[in-house]
Amino acid sequence: MIPVAELPRHPWQQVSPCDGACSAAEPQESAAWLRAVRWAALVTVMLAGLLALALAYPCGATARRVVIRGGARAMLFAIGMRVEPVGNVPLRSLVVANHQSLLDIVAIASIAPAAFVAKADIFDVRPVAVLMRAFGAIPLRRERLSELPRTVEQVAELLGRGRTVALFPEGTTYCGFHRGEFRPAFFQAAIDARVDVVPVSLRYSMRLPGPARGARQSAVAAYVGADTEVSTLARVIGARGVAVRVHAIEVIDAAQWARPGRVALAARAEAAVFADAEFLDAPARLPLVA
Repeated sequence: MIPVAELPRHPWQQVSPCDGACSAAEPQESAAWLRAVRWAALVTVMLAGLLALALAYPCGATARRVVIRGGARAMLFAIGMRVEPVGNVPLRSLVVANHQSLLDIVAIASIAPAAFVAKADIFDVRPVAVLMRAFGAIPLRRERLSELPRTVEQVAELLGRGRTVALFPEGTTYCGFHRGEFRPAFFQAAIDARVDVVPVSLRYSMRLPGPARGARQSAVAAYVGADTEVSTLARVIGARGVAVRVHAIEVIDAAQWARPGRVALAARAEAAVFADAEFLDAPARLPLVA
């Protein structure tokens, strides 16, 4: 089998300009004992969460959502990250967000348990695969364009059955200071299923050192370049005062965008997400409403 990293890219596959240099300067100030405690807490929460989810499955969708939301918040707390939720996500909606980290899924699940569309190579790491399956993740091989229509249909089917689905239309991860364009394919699923689209802005920050108050935007949780799942988690665990703001910005009725189409709907959601955070790239222009 050819490794995913060596498969040829198609012309529509996005490539992030970010690499390890984006997070190299992020301070690692946690004591060694605290890092050990956080690693142990993370493993404990993951094992306990999987057991709780297995017990909750026969109890129905509401019980599963409670367990997933609580487990996601417990995972972030275990690694020393605070969650700052803003806004609400309605059930049976398509959640679209900017993509910075493998922790994005956990952050969104902490306020809106959903089925996630995630790159398939994450599933190659077995412990991560078990966790992703527990979160209801849908694998997508970005380098195989022929599989995209079927995955879009799968998302539309889930939305039609009343599920909430979350995805990252940028198609790859960025460090948080740079950004990509929203690809429109999966917005067609929302139009076909006639559900709401909820743009969500994810912003990671770290507490300012010394006597200064407040926080600054941070790339500490970035999952870019040569980063691995372990190296990203180790960087977050080694930092202090890390927080993630999960801002559900608005609710867009996808049915009203059937005539303008998925490209216009994607641009509308993209503008909402990137108007809510600080980026080095020029922000997207907000299209007129349908």
